Amino acid sequence: MLTNSDNIEKIDYRQGAFSRTPSANEMIERLAYRQLRTRVKSTLQTGTINHIVGQEISAMISEALSAQLAAERDAALGSQPYERGGAIKRNGYKLKSLPGLWGRLTLRRPVVRAGSLSLPLLEALKAAGTGLRDMLAMRFWLRGCSTRDVARELNGTIGAKMSHSTVTKVTNAIEPVLREWETRTIPKGIVYLMLDAIYLPVRRPGFIRKQALLVALGITAEGQRHMLGFLLGDKESGDSWSALVKDLLARGLDRNALKLVVSDEHSGIEQAAKELLNVPHQLCVVHLMRNCTARVAAPHRKLFLELFKNIFWAKTREAALTAAGTLQGRLGAAYPKAVGLVMRRLDDHLRFLNEPEAFWTLLMTSNLIERFNYELRRRLNSAGTMHSELEVLKLMWSISQAQEDRWAKRPWKAYKAREREVAAV
Repeated sequence: MLTNSDNIEKIDYRQGAFSRTPSANEMIERLAYRQLRTRVKSTLQTGTINHIVGQEISAMISEALSAQLAAERDAALGSQPYERGGAIKRNGYKLKSLPGLWGRLTLRRPVVRAGSLSLPLLEALKAAGTGLRDMLAMRFWLRGCSTRDVARELNGTIGAKMSHSTVTKVTNAIEPVLREWETRTIPKGIVYLMLDAIYLPVRRPGFIRKQALLVALGITAEGQRHMLGFLLGDKESGDSWSALVKDLLARGLDRNALKLVVSDEHSGIEQAAKELLNVPHQLCVVHLMRNCTARVAAPHRKLFLELFKNIFWAKTREAALTAAGTLQGRLGAAYPKAVGLVMRRLDDHLRFLNEPEAFWTLLMTSNLIERFNYELRRRLNSAGTMHSELEVLKLMWSISQAQEDRWAKRPWKAYKAREREVAAV
């Protein structure tokens, strides 16, 4: 009778084939094979294999650079290792850590017993590492990361030892460029001026308060769009807007070439534009539409919007006035406040019709500057409280440069059929 303890072949009825009981060595070999497969599978995971590749690249670069440093030492001393003679003696190596593209590079820096040793490669690596760190810090901050996020990412990615205050100091290095940009000459040919403001938290000695950031955009007769200037004021008052307009005029804005000022209905903007520019004022149609529809009951909003759009998407001024009369006749009794808002300053909302039709969709609303301010708000969400006016200047410069690049790549093109813009508004 056969037993399991006998080391002889037996019939395996489950597999339908002959097999035998494995020996202890075979069991150890199978267990080791399973463990090896597990290790290989875990190593081939995306994050792990990328980490291993990065480590190997860093090790290879460190080894090559260390060899070059040793060669520079030998050239400076004028003798080979273990060669007698020479006033300066070798004294081994010290580890030197530098930030690099694949994390921190650990180099073997040669040292000597007496005197100093000049290693040009090491100095170049230090400068390159600092330059790379500062360049990445500045780019990340200007693209929307907070100072703490920039420091955290660079410390984890390239091994740079940075704090959020260091990031601020690095970005402050571009202040001369910012001051020159702030006082630059206004581009010639500006015929339309857009004005708007947002509020942002600014840290003052001992407290934080909301301050108004006044923004001005310009449009040329060819449809080129430019960010003209800004002003940080305590509030959005007539004096603040007058100060911004005076700055634009001092930097070359030609009031005689201006045809229209576009903004929402704000007394401070209207006062500054009337006193200093003396040009017609176009009020935003989108702001008017929102204010009116908020005063109309839900069942009648669709009808109100249809009648409203017949006014401001009319082909002529006469057709717009006719459509306004239709709105007043059909809904004036039911919604006197909403219709009254439309009729109160209708002429100021229809001034865009006096301009070339190619610019109607651009001038009838303040959407262009609202989109610019949206980028400001998005950037402010990550930056948080502005610690100084220089922080605001850096923010405005970075967003303005990016926005003007986009405007240059996508010049204004008027729609042939203005009805296509109805849904967008």
